[in-house]
Amino acid sequence: MAGVNRVALVTESIACLSEEKVKNLGITVIPVPFEYDGQEYLDGVDITPEEFNRMLSPDLPPAVTSAPSPGTYLEEFRRLANEEHEVLCVSPTPEVTRMHEAAKQARLIAQEEGIQTRIEVLDSGTATMAQGFVVREAARLAKNGASMEEVLERARKISERVGLLVTLDTLDYLAKTARIPRIGVLFGKALQIKPVISFGQGKVEPLERPRSRKRSISRLLDLAEERLRGDGPLHVAVQHANALREAENLRELVVRRFQPEEVLITEFSPVMSSYTGPGLLGLAFYEDPNGSEAP
Repeated sequence: MAGVNRVALVTESIACLSEEKVKNLGITVIPVPFEYDGQEYLDGVDITPEEFNRMLSPDLPPAVTSAPSPGTYLEEFRRLANEEHEVLCVSPTPEVTRMHEAAKQARLIAQEEGIQTRIEVLDSGTATMAQGFVVREAARLAKNGASMEEVLERARKISERVGLLVTLDTLDYLAKTARIPRIGVLFGKALQIKPVISFGQGKVEPLERPRSRKRSISRLLDLAEERLRGDGPLHVAVQHANALREAENLRELVVRRFQPEEVLITEFSPVMSSYTGPGLLGLAFYEDPNGSEAP
């Protein structure tokens, strides 16, 4: 039901949503700016993951990233308000980025400007396609004419249930950045391990330190299974950074082991893979207690 108060969803490019899904659900995606090897880019606009992966090198300094400015969010909030939408912005956990804070600042400025449209900013508690799942489900409900309260409730419910586990093939890239200092401190100089890391409910936690790729993938699946409740259809996104063949193999393992309602393969955005390096594999997943089909 399109109308004066229909809710519009806003999120950042690191949510890893496909262009098709963004278009079909009317999601506004704000590109994340970053600089690499002396060049400035907008994530998802100026460079594709494939192009970035060809440039990525452990011999270069890590990418310099920043949250989109409050002004960037404000511009989109104004536009959507002028189109008579209410706005829900879903951002990644503040544990790893200032994007959520920038969006809240934009909301405050909009209020100070006298914009009467309701604008809500929600911390997804996670990032990448786990964040994307929260946005997608909220946008699906909004497209069907739900109120802001209904859309917010749906987004919060999914954010409480979504999981994100990743394993890195190398720590060479993460060791050069202070973006997630806790992980670097805990791993120390053990750069030959293949760690499994959890993102969720606002926390980033290293879980295990396998020393082989095979073992790390096995534990990725085991740890995902431990987090399942079995109370609704399972939706999974297999994520990767320049590791498509391994991601396809992991997808087959997921299908055989969990029989999910849905399983996607998505690639990490350049902003994220600049920190993780090539070879990252991950699982973003949630069980839907409402039993709704994927849009």
